[in-house]
Amino acid sequence: MALTVRDAVWTEICQGIDVCGRCRRYNLFKTLGIPMDLEAPLDCLSGGAEARHAKPSRKHSACRWEIPTRYNFPMPAAFEVRAVFKTFRHWWSRREVCALRNVSFAVQPGTIFGLLGPNGAGKTTLVKIALTIAYPDQGEIRVLGESVRNRSVLRSVGYLPENPRFPAHLTAWQVLRLYGSLSGADTKRVDANAANWLERLDLAGWRDVRVSKFSKGMNERLALAQALVHDPDFIFLDEPTDGLDPPGRREVRAICRELADQGKTIFINSHILAEIELICDRIALMKSGEIVEQGTIVELTSNQSGYELVVGVSNELRNWLHEKMLPFTAVDGHLHIHVPDRTSANSLIDALRAKNVEIDSLNVKKRTLESVFMEKVL
Repeated sequence: MALTVRDAVWTEICQGIDVCGRCRRYNLFKTLGIPMDLEAPLDCLSGGAEARHAKPSRKHSACRWEIPTRYNFPMPAAFEVRAVFKTFRHWWSRREVCALRNVSFAVQPGTIFGLLGPNGAGKTTLVKIALTIAYPDQGEIRVLGESVRNRSVLRSVGYLPENPRFPAHLTAWQVLRLYGSLSGADTKRVDANAANWLERLDLAGWRDVRVSKFSKGMNERLALAQALVHDPDFIFLDEPTDGLDPPGRREVRAICRELADQGKTIFINSHILAEIELICDRIALMKSGEIVEQGTIVELTSNQSGYELVVGVSNELRNWLHEKMLPFTAVDGHLHIHVPDRTSANSLIDALRAKNVEIDSLNVKKRTLESVFMEKVL
């Protein structure tokens, strides 16, 4: 089946694979900027998926095409990771550690996205590459439609590090003005935003106090303010609720939701499952430098994890369950028996009835984010 212009556009824009140069007519129309019929067949791209994914010619690898807005193609991702590899080498030996291995995913605008993984999974390395603190061996990261190699795009990015530190001799107000000026934002706008965030984060009374006198929670709130003071469109938050009390965590969640409703994109790097589950629209699970699962909370936890039967406690029943090697827990004078599927539940119900055991309840057990995390990552 012959491929069409629509296929080529989708391949180039959404999959990052440049087909320019492998179809003369398509290449000519791109060069001249003439729109083509989306259903028009391509001259040379008629070999199905194999031809579509063939390696592009180096000669045309830099070619780009502006798509007319009337075609209404999907909005570019606010954050896109394309086949990123990163290896660290020990300077005293030849041993290598692969921190990131073919990592690819995308985050749409206005999304609160969470990256989950154990320590050493590669989360911080990925964020450092996105901020150009480190560089990938292969692959590319794009923020707000621009490669991070174009450093000007970072002016529209806010960053809250995991362990924020500020010059001890500066006051909270001076910190916000300093970091706002580093982003290149207008001074008047920075001052207005700084006053707003100090008030919002309950730091207005500490405006002229040196940060050396701040507690950990206050320092964390100030760090969040500096990440937002220049009104960025994309925000990296590394463990944003660490060191905060419950009201502070609730306020951070409310701020993130408000920013997302304004169309801003938030990327949260964390290992606190409860916070991620409360705030994020989509998540990705990372293990040993690879993305092992991604989707919405509902998608990841939609499958049921089994059934739970609740019965009264008796020594005879305990011994029988041990003989059958059925897992159970004793809670408040009841035994909670766990079975993996409906067939096992029906068989267990029949066996319990044959023993004249009264069944108090039968519950469907849903997967939790913690169970998904334990299954996929640990």
